[in-house]
Amino acid sequence: MRSDLPSSDSLLPTRFDSILRGGTVFDGSGADGVVADVGIVAGNVAAIGDLSRSEAGEIFDVRGKFVAPGFIDIHTHSDFTLLSSPGMESSVAQGVTTEIVGNCGIALGLAQIGEQFTLEQRGLLRAGISLDWTHLDGFLARVADTGIGANIATLAGHGTIRKRVMGLADRLPDARELADMERELETAFRDGAVGLSSGLEYVPGMYADVAELTAMAKVAKRAGGFYATHLRDEGDHLEEAVAEALAVAEGAGLPLQLSHHKAERRANWGKVTRTLAMVDAAQARGVDVLLDQYPYTAYQTSLATIALPPWAVAGSPEAQAAKLADPTFRAKTREAMQYIGVDFALVQISNCPGHREYQGRMLSDIAADENKDVRDVILDTLGEGEGWVSAAHFALSEADVARVLSDDRVMIGSDGVATSPTSPGTSDRPHPRTYGTFARIFGRYVREQGVLTWAQAICRMTSLPAQRIGLTGRGTLMAGCVADVAVFDPETVGDVATFDTPHAYADGVELVFVGGALAVRDGILTGVRSGAVLRRGGDGTVS
Repeated sequence: MRSDLPSSDSLLPTRFDSILRGGTVFDGSGADGVVADVGIVAGNVAAIGDLSRSEAGEIFDVRGKFVAPGFIDIHTHSDFTLLSSPGMESSVAQGVTTEIVGNCGIALGLAQIGEQFTLEQRGLLRAGISLDWTHLDGFLARVADTGIGANIATLAGHGTIRKRVMGLADRLPDARELADMERELETAFRDGAVGLSSGLEYVPGMYADVAELTAMAKVAKRAGGFYATHLRDEGDHLEEAVAEALAVAEGAGLPLQLSHHKAERRANWGKVTRTLAMVDAAQARGVDVLLDQYPYTAYQTSLATIALPPWAVAGSPEAQAAKLADPTFRAKTREAMQYIGVDFALVQISNCPGHREYQGRMLSDIAADENKDVRDVILDTLGEGEGWVSAAHFALSEADVARVLSDDRVMIGSDGVATSPTSPGTSDRPHPRTYGTFARIFGRYVREQGVLTWAQAICRMTSLPAQRIGLTGRGTLMAGCVADVAVFDPETVGDVATFDTPHAYADGVELVFVGGALAVRDGILTGVRSGAVLRRGGDGTVS
C-alpha cells in the first residue's frame, strides 16, 4: 500500500533536487517497506510520502525497486586503501555509503614510519604512497583532503598503539608503558576515533592479557566508545576466547562487538550455538554485546597466521624470514605445524608476490607438484620474505554461517578493503567479500534461502550498526537524515565476485546516493567522491 501524505502540503519544499518515485521504502528500523516517494534537497532527505505533485531537478522511477538507507559496513580495513583507492568503488557499487575502518587492532591512522608498521602500511607501500602524518588527526585530514567515495569512521587499533609504545616486544607492558598506551588512546579519541579494536591473533596484540586490554577498554568507555575484538582464537579455543572478550567488556563496562564471528575447522563446527548462548548469558548480566559477520565459508588472512603456531608468527615479511632463517627455529616450527589442525587441502594461496604462479592454487596441490612436504612449501615461501603472503582457508560451515546470521544481534561486516580492479597497488586476488558481501546477503540469504527477511537484512546493515557507533543522521531513512540512500532490485541483487574472479562488481544495485550526490546511476559508478570523514564528538555522537 502507498504511504500517507505528509500532514500538510505547506510542509513540503516547493522543489526537490531529486525524487525517487514509487519504490518500496525501508526505513532501516526492521519494519516492512511501504510504497512511497523520497525527496532529496541539499544533501538531505527532505520528505517521504506522496510527492506526485512535487517537482524536482531529476525524477527517478524506482517502481518495483527497494529503497533503503545506505549500508554501513561495520568491519573493514579500508584505511589501508583509502589513499590509493579513494573512490571506494567495490563498496559503493554494493550500496555501502559508510565504512568503519581500523579493525582487528590495526589502524593505519595511528601508524608511524618504521618496519614494525609494515602491516599497516602495506597498501601504501604497494601504491608508492608515503606516510606523512604522526597522529590520527593528520591521517583523517589527509583522507578528507583526498576526497572519498563513501563516509568513513575509524577505530583506534590496540595493536598499532602498542607498537607506538613498545614496538613488537613479546611481553606485557610495565606501568609506564601502559600509561603511555592509555594516553595514546585518549589522543586518538580526541582526534575522532569511534571505538577501540584489538586483534589477538596478530602480533603484537597476541601478547596482551586481560588486564592490559581492560585498562585500554576503560579509556574507550570514558570516551563513549565501544570495543571490537578479533578474538584470540576462532577454532579449538573459541569459547575461551569469547569468555576473555566478555571479561574485558564486563570489567570495563563498555559495549562489545565480536568481530567476524565464526568457528574454524570441521572439529569446531557447531560451537557458534554455544558461543551465542554465552552472549545470551552475558546480556542477562547487563553486558551490551553485538557481533558482525561476512557471508562466506572461507576467511582470508596472512598465510603465517593460518599455518604457523602463534609463537612463530612475526610482525612483517622481513621479520618472518629472519626468524625462519634460524635452522633450529625452523625445525621447531615445522614440528609444531603438524599439530595445529589445518587441512592444507583447504588452503588456497591468494596473494604471493614472490611466487605468483601459486596464486589461486591449493597448498596441497603445490606441494604435490613440487614433491615437497606442504610444511616446507609454506616455510620456504615465508622464508623468502618477499612481501605479504595471504591465503583463503575454506574452514567454515555453511550451517554455522546461517546460524550466526539468524541472530538478531549480528551486523554485516565485509572484513574487506575498498578497492577497484584498476587501483594502484590493488591486490591480485582479494577475498570476494570485498565486492560482494552486501549483495550476497540479499541474493543468497534473503531471496534464495530465507534466512532473513528483507527488512531484517536491511536493519542489520543500517540502523543496528548506526546505533552501535553512535552515528547521527545516518542509518535510517526519514525526513531530516543525510541522503545516504541505496536503491536495488530485489529480483536481481546478488554477488558476482568469486575466489577465482574476485574483481567483479555486484549486480542489482541501481542507484546510490552519498550525501545526496549520485554515486551510482543505472548500476554504473559515476566517479563522484562525496563521502565524509566522521568523528566522535565530545557529546559521544558521531557525525
